[in-house]
Amino acid sequence: MTARNEFQGTTHEGMLRAEGRRFAIVAARFNDFIVDKLIDGALDALRRTGATDEHIELFRCPGAMELPGLARRVVDLGRFDAVICLGAVIRGATPHFDLVVGEAARGIADLASAGGAAVAFGVLACDTIEQAVERAGTKAGNRGYDAAMVALEMADLYAALESSKQAPRDIARRPARPGRIGK
Repeated sequence: MTARNEFQGTTHEGMLRAEGRRFAIVAARFNDFIVDKLIDGALDALRRTGATDEHIELFRCPGAMELPGLARRVVDLGRFDAVICLGAVIRGATPHFDLVVGEAARGIADLASAGGAAVAFGVLACDTIEQAVERAGTKAGNRGYDAAMVALEMADLYAALESSKQAPRDIARRPARPGRIGK
């Protein structure tokens, strides 16, 4: 196996910058005591990287099951570089949890693969409320912040790829970064 630092080819990665980009946060209201903290984390990440509130819009829907449909319509507006999907599903006594989490993940992944805008997945799937609280800003970090960082990087990478279509020999070349962001 070849170590990452031995790679001699061109690496393409997005940068963590928000300037000049527009962002949508699509968030569920269900479990809002957790989701509101995810929103705060996403806003923090966007603002730290140069986004202003004028370039961020928040869309709310009832629950995680509705996230993919609303996110699709937001992407279809064509005015956002990235859409950050946030929600929290906490396991109960029935298999409903598995259905909601699976369908939300599938729908958001389908939207992300369509490539109309960068789409980040920030839906918590937790067994307990305590796990959700940990992932919404305590000892396990804030997954809303992490999802916004993914959106930033992917929006920049998509923009670089788009510009490379117009100038194929002048594609953005970025040095490889060690480690992973937001994990």
